[in-house]
Amino acid sequence: LLTIYNVDTTKADTVTLANTVISKWQSNGSPTSWSEGASGIYHTNGHEYRYVGANVDNWVSFNNDMYRIIGVFDSSTTGVSGNLVKLIRDKTLMYSAWGAFNDTTNYTTFSNYNNNWTKPANLNVLLNTYFFNSDATSQYGTCEDLLYYTIANTSYGNNYKTNDCSKIKRYSIKTQELRNYIQPASWYLKGYKTPEYSKSQFYSCERSDSSSISNCDKSNFYGDTTVTKASNLRIGLMYVSDYLYASGHYSSSDTTAASYYEGRYPSQNWLYNGFEWTITPVGTVGQTSFGVTRDGIINSFITVNALGVRPSFYLKSSVYVTGGNGSYSNPYTIACDNCGTN
Repeated sequence: LLTIYNVDTTKADTVTLANTVISKWQSNGSPTSWSEGASGIYHTNGHEYRYVGANVDNWVSFNNDMYRIIGVFDSSTTGVSGNLVKLIRDKTLMYSAWGAFNDTTNYTTFSNYNNNWTKPANLNVLLNTYFFNSDATSQYGTCEDLLYYTIANTSYGNNYKTNDCSKIKRYSIKTQELRNYIQPASWYLKGYKTPEYSKSQFYSCERSDSSSISNCDKSNFYGDTTVTKASNLRIGLMYVSDYLYASGHYSSSDTTAASYYEGRYPSQNWLYNGFEWTITPVGTVGQTSFGVTRDGIINSFITVNALGVRPSFYLKSSVYVTGGNGSYSNPYTIACDNCGTN
């Protein structure tokens, strides 16, 4: 028996953003599969609700900025009880290397470019420390103290590093109240060997559910073979599987290889935004991670290259809708009375 949520956005009877999305899915017939060319909300893998296709109303106004809803995910994905909405910034925040580093205490000299997000990757530090709070400091100092690459396809010398934090500061989460909306959660850090795999294969591999998939592997540079999750991570990037599931070109059951087919139709994928990183590493090759090409194809890139970065994060389950219908011209507006501290 399906429950239809009464989407009443008055404060006396608030409806969470997660339930608003689920209610829209129910009102559209509760679909669990889709045909080629579809657009809409679909229940996938038994425990998530995703926006698929080109024309979807999944816009959210947050932090005086525009974000989009990737979907609604339960505890089997996030490690947190309740249904959480996953957002991604609509526009590219900046261009940055994914994970160039020297060691865990010194980011100022380039040595190796590890694809282990928990080392931590310098992009992890930029997002979870300085984008999360532009006034924050860490063991690396302020945002202006952290050097990182911002030019792709260079010889990777020191002349291609910068500590320009202007965009990070301009678009960072502005207040502690809004920072409290963001739910720390588990993020999956396992990857594939090559990009020629389908959305369902990437999904299983990222989550270590890979007993029948021979090409799954962890990021393993310097023997970091035990790292499969980042626990209590606030801000990440989209997964390869997020990008592939957002494509409406193929049906839900299609298993066409990702790099040559599913990613080649960006006009049918609302999540396409050009040249950008995902959080999914390349298994067994500890110097590369997956990204999206300008043509919308999934491919691997050396982590010292600078690709586009769009912050992605989960909202706490108690975040509710105060207005809007999810369209670009009338995005959802949100609030939270009991988000506590973060």
